[in-house]
Amino acid sequence: MSFFRPLAVALTLTLVAAAPMTAMARPDVVHAGNKAGAKDAQKHFPMAADQFEKRMEKRIEKAREKLEKRMGKHNVPDGKRAEMRKRFEASAVELRAAAKRAGADGKVTAEEAKEVRERARELRGKGKEQRKEHKRGDKRDGKAV
Repeated sequence: MSFFRPLAVALTLTLVAAAPMTAMARPDVVHAGNKAGAKDAQKHFPMAADQFEKRMEKRIEKAREKLEKRMGKHNVPDGKRAEMRKRFEASAVELRAAAKRAGADGKVTAEEAKEVRERARELRGKGKEQRKEHKRGDKRDGKAV
C-alpha cells in the first residue's frame, strides 16, 4: 500500500504539469489567455473614424453602467449621484471630442487612438482622485481643508 500512494501522487503531478507544457510547445496556436499584441493593432488600424467613435461610445456606455452599478451597491445619496453623473458626463464629452479630433481626416491611426486612450486614462485617474477626497472627507493631516 505504501508503494501505490507515492506513485499515484507522482503520476498526478506529472499529468498536471504536462498540460501547460503542451500548450507552450505550440506557439502557432492562439490561446484564450494570449493578449493581442502590436501585430493585431496593425491589422485594425487605420480605422474609419465613425467606427472608432462607435467603439468609444460603447466604452463610455459600459463605464456609465459600471458607475451606476457601483453607486447602487454603495447606496450613494441622490445629491452625490447627480454630482457624480455630471462629472462623468463632462469627462465623456471631453472623450467624444478627442475621438472626433482623432478622426478629423476620416481615419484613425494607432497613434491617434493611443492618445485618446491615454486621455481616457487621465480622466479616469481624475475621477478616482475625486472619490478618494470624498472618502477621506476632504481632510488632510487631521485638519479640515
